[in-house]
Parts: sequence; C-alpha cells; structure tokens
Amino acid sequence: MIFAIARREWQASFLSAQAWTLLAVSQLILAWIFLRLLEGYSGLEIAQRKAGITLELSLNLFSFTAVLALLAVPLLSMRMLSGEVREGTFNLLGSAPISRVEILLGKFLGLAGPVVAMGLLPLLLSLGLAFGTDLDLGLLAAATLGVWLTGLMFASVGLFASSMTTQPGLAAVASYGILVLLSVINRTGSWSEAVTLFDWLSWNEHLFWLLQGIVRASDLLYFFLFTAFFLALAHRRLANRYLG
Repeated sequence: MIFAIARREWQASFLSAQAWTLLAVSQLILAWIFLRLLEGYSGLEIAQRKAGITLELSLNLFSFTAVLALLAVPLLSMRMLSGEVREGTFNLLGSAPISRVEILLGKFLGLAGPVVAMGLLPLLLSLGLAFGTDLDLGLLAAATLGVWLTGLMFASVGLFASSMTTQPGLAAVASYGILVLLSVINRTGSWSEAVTLFDWLSWNEHLFWLLQGIVRASDLLYFFLFTAFFLALAHRRLANRYLG
C-alpha cells in the first residue's frame, strides 16, 4: 500500500506541469553554472588550479543543486497533506485499512521521486566530461549521495509543515522558515560550545563533507535523525488530527 500511494504521488507530480517545470528550470540554471565553471576553469593556468575539476564541480554545481532543492521541495510538498485534509480525501485514506505510518511513508516516497531526479541533474552534467578528462567517480557518488540525503531531509520538513495546516501556502511558508533556520543557525552564537552545537544542527555543514568526497558516519546519522524526526512530528500531527 505504501508503494501504491507513492505511485499515485509520482503520477500526480510527473503528469502535471509543476514537477517538470521545476526540473526544467533547475536544469537550465545548472547548465549555465556548469558552462561558466568550465569556462573559468579552462582559462586558468595549471599552476593556478587549486583543485581538480571534479572537486570544482562538486563544491559549486552540486552545492547549488542543494539550494535549488531547498527552493523546490516546499513547493512540491505543500499540498501533499494539507490539500488532502482540505479536500476531505485524507478522511477517506484514514478510513481505509491502512495505517497513518503507511500513508506518511507513501507520501514521503512519492516526494522522493522528484528529489532523486533533481539530484541526478548535476551528476549527468558532470559525467558528460568523462570522455575528455579523468573524473573522480567516488567523489561524484559522494556528492550525489549528499544532495539526495539533503533533499530527502527537506522532504520530511515539507511533509511536517504540510501536516500543520490546511492551507498549502502557509505550509510552504512554514517549510521555508524551518529550512532557512537550519541553513543559517550556524551563523549565530558567540560561545564556543554554542557554535559547535549550531554547526552540528546546520545541514550545510554536513553536506560540505560529502561534497568533498568524505563520507562520515556522523553526517549520515545527522540526515537520518533529522529526516526521521520531522517524519515523526508529521505522524504525531496526523494522529492528533485523526483523533480530533
């Protein structure tokens, strides 16, 4: 049943213009960044190149993909639960022989489809250079994993925000608010202990290591915990709504 719900969400996303428009716009922006990056890199002397082309692609192209995911995921997720509740179809799902966990996981997997597709865009652009230069495929794999994990965490935040209200617009605003907070939280604080904590809470600090090809258990744990945390909050919100 989880995959049935996910398939329904995939069809709703990819049979409409929203997902394709976001992917097309993302591809145009990433292609422009890719060409500008190649132009700047090829214009440098060998002695001036501080990093290889793969690392340049990872730190610039893949990192900007995460920013695009931050902008796109709240738009994709804002109707997933709030729209169901507002239109009354959530009550139909709730009366079916399916648990709220299955409903939530189905929605999450449905949102994972566009997230995974967006994460493939910089990888495909980078692999286009494989015929003319040596690429660090391990670094590209780690960067792609980082973008996927980041996007999936964004998806869990979006679902939580969508579970809080029946207004999709408010859900998008709430989602942006949480994600922006987790983006800039490491720029606050004046004590060393607080800075360390805020650095750990910021998703971009963990993504940075993956973009360098360093896969640390602490970074994987961060994305897993935060994704599970916001999904648990969404489940709690749905349970309260169902009981109410």
